[in-house]
Amino acid sequence: MRKVLLLLLLCSLIVLGACSNDKVASGKDTKEESAGIQTIKTEDVQSNIGKDEWVIVDTRSNDAFNGWALDGVKRGGHIKGAMDFSADWLKVDADKKTQTNVLKAKGISAEKNVVLYDANGKDAKTVAEFLKENGYKNIYQYDVKEWAANQELALESYPNYQMLVPPTWVNDLISNKNSGNPYKLFEVSWGDEAEDYKAGHIPGAVHLNTDEVEEGPVWNRLKDKELEKFALKNGITTDTTVVLYGSDSMPAYRAAVILKYMGVKDVRVLNGGYTAWKNAGYQAETKENAKESVSAFGAEVPVNPDYIIDLPEAKKILADKDDSILVDIRSWDEYIGKISGYDYIEPKGRPAGSIWGHAGSDSSNLEDFRNIDTTMRNGSEIMAMWEKDGINPDKSLSFYCGTGWRAAEVLFYADVLGMENISLYDGGWNEWSMDSSNPIETGEPK
Repeated sequence: MRKVLLLLLLCSLIVLGACSNDKVASGKDTKEESAGIQTIKTEDVQSNIGKDEWVIVDTRSNDAFNGWALDGVKRGGHIKGAMDFSADWLKVDADKKTQTNVLKAKGISAEKNVVLYDANGKDAKTVAEFLKENGYKNIYQYDVKEWAANQELALESYPNYQMLVPPTWVNDLISNKNSGNPYKLFEVSWGDEAEDYKAGHIPGAVHLNTDEVEEGPVWNRLKDKELEKFALKNGITTDTTVVLYGSDSMPAYRAAVILKYMGVKDVRVLNGGYTAWKNAGYQAETKENAKESVSAFGAEVPVNPDYIIDLPEAKKILADKDDSILVDIRSWDEYIGKISGYDYIEPKGRPAGSIWGHAGSDSSNLEDFRNIDTTMRNGSEIMAMWEKDGINPDKSLSFYCGTGWRAAEVLFYADVLGMENISLYDGGWNEWSMDSSNPIETGEPK
């Protein structure tokens, strides 16, 4: 009888072991389980990347996804093939439908096995709770620090991810924890009376009015000599690290592109703007900080003349269709000529031969290039969107909008992604439409 019992026990152990091995092979390692969230091993994450029934999701901040090594990871960037759905997006004051639409657009469906990874033990759980509320059942949690510690496992970062900085980096900068060149921190908006700046800004920030770098009626950048005077007045040299942000980030990107054109070597923009700073829990101040001047810029402006182009160059791009594309960064209704998009621009349409590169719902928004917390959208999604519209990144691309603001932001993103032969057509539709001899198209392109 004892032998029979031992035999039965041995068979049971073999069966259990086989079941356990099958579970691990499928990625379902349940050595820990908390509130219905199963943990998964590194080898199982690796083996399930790219499978139709699995989706790997980075739940960390957009900055970590882009390339910054945050929360103690040894290497920055995201797991190759991973999608992004940041826990920060659940803090945004948006309706539930907006957030679920993001899941749908990224292919993160309830029918799949969803692996959520983070580095702080919090982000993945936050997203997991949201998924469970929406009917997701097969949810797994993973600590990406294990992946980052293994040099043989690939992590992807954008080539120039440092151009977009997280709030932690800015905080370290103003706390004198970042060594390097002297820096200047600017909150950028239009107008001398900056209400947002007065209400509260990052400690040490100086207000920068966009009128200091551009002028009407075309709203092109100032002449080169005037731009040099602007730099001297604001204490900017070619070697100054310049950090820009705003309640609305668009003016900051406009100034950033002009500074790069001028020759400032290290230009950064706070990813997500002032909202990102506040959401990170950092302090603000209300006192007005004065500008501090310098006596020399350090180079003749412009150092990078091809970064911003004008009307003659835009015409050459349109004439050279084999190697160049003029990319329209306006809403679809502006592109097809249904509206002009501006109360001070009467003509409607587009430069003949330009290609629509997406933008947003109107002239003040860029939803097609931003996440719902206004950080930069996933680069692979941007590239896929452009590929669908026939925009080849191997060609020379010049971006334009109405007066240069939206296109400047997209140009900066393209730079972050490491694209080359890119520029801003400064005059945009405003300048092009002023001359009736410039060819114009309306309606949907054939």
